[in-house]
Amino acid sequence: MVFRKYKPVSQWGKQDTRIFKAILNARNARKMPVFRIPDAVKALGVKVHDPTSPGFFDSESVRQIEKEHHSFAQNDITLHPLYIDTPCRLFEGGEPMSDGVDQACVISKAVLRTEFPEEVMKNSLDEIDADKIRDAILHGERYDPTLEKLPRRFDPVLFWVKHPRVHGTPVIKRGNIILDNLFRHIILTAIGREKIKATQIKLNRDEPFSATINSAPCFTQSPLVIRGQPHLTSLSAAQSKPWATKDEVDATSNESIASIAPLSPLIDFSSDHIYNKDSVVARPTESSLSLHSLAWTREQSQKYPWTTEQNAANAVLYTFGAAVAEARRRGEKSLSTSPVVSRGVQLVDGRLDLVAVQLNTLDLSENEQKKNIVWLQKGLRLYKPKPYFEQMEEVADLNVDAVRKLSALFLS
Repeated sequence: MVFRKYKPVSQWGKQDTRIFKAILNARNARKMPVFRIPDAVKALGVKVHDPTSPGFFDSESVRQIEKEHHSFAQNDITLHPLYIDTPCRLFEGGEPMSDGVDQACVISKAVLRTEFPEEVMKNSLDEIDADKIRDAILHGERYDPTLEKLPRRFDPVLFWVKHPRVHGTPVIKRGNIILDNLFRHIILTAIGREKIKATQIKLNRDEPFSATINSAPCFTQSPLVIRGQPHLTSLSAAQSKPWATKDEVDATSNESIASIAPLSPLIDFSSDHIYNKDSVVARPTESSLSLHSLAWTREQSQKYPWTTEQNAANAVLYTFGAAVAEARRRGEKSLSTSPVVSRGVQLVDGRLDLVAVQLNTLDLSENEQKKNIVWLQKGLRLYKPKPYFEQMEEVADLNVDAVRKLSALFLS
């Protein structure tokens, strides 16, 4: 929903300018009375300093205030409860990957698959009600009554034009509402057709996650920390079955990962000292649950929008971090017998990035022959959104096939 607040257009002329200039000159001509110390203050014996004196800011009283007052305190990063002396490389999804998906595969030591396995696609919902999907989208795009101040519109052609600010639902909140409705529709339909049980899936909202990778060749001295706060975190009562068989995993030893030379894979990471050594996942005390999937929304920058490759790379690294967090939670030794499979769903500008990562090893060095596997469906058009400053009356270019692939990913 987009709403423009009423603001009357004011007339401004030469006569108004003269009047206001005269008022301003008269106000500036007034003389303030000289400050005199009240008798009550003198009776208390309080020492009053004159701030207009030349040595006022060099006096000991002012220096003492600067030492004690919190406004003058220097922020010490070492006092943070999560501070660790060892520096780390940090990924929070704020910077785009320069070389896209290939760079994400190099970081995660993964081979890329562009199609989901046939066994996975068999789990998709055959009959999807298009009208319910349209209602789910319009719930976020039109019916939500949130009225927040939206960013100012930027026109790349007429960049000097100052557009009026509008109020409505922020883009990220719209996307999160749409994801909520899509997942609810898929889960309820799957329960009705007895594909899953009602107690099998647990959903958490806006839960943070964090994962740490210490491995050669890039992250021995400075570990990699992947952290974020997805809108939906799905937990499963049973561990996910591997998408790739043992023979397919062994066959990855003969496959090569795409090269991004001469770029360094670490070029887009920031440096920090604050991170969690242990994995941060939703419901950490419930050991019977395992991390199943993440879902979140990204908002495109008006001046510097990301490409489809950069959006997909962001989804791959987030999903890889979720798989690492789950592997740390289970124990690294379990990867040889039961690899970790994690799923990620990213909604950007009406397009879905569907990712599945099978974590076969946490050893990212060349000594380990096995590689991780990434299945990626990038930039699937779900619907065609309007600019955030316009009102959507109906859903245009709805793609039900994207919802089928989403259901196959989630129900696998």
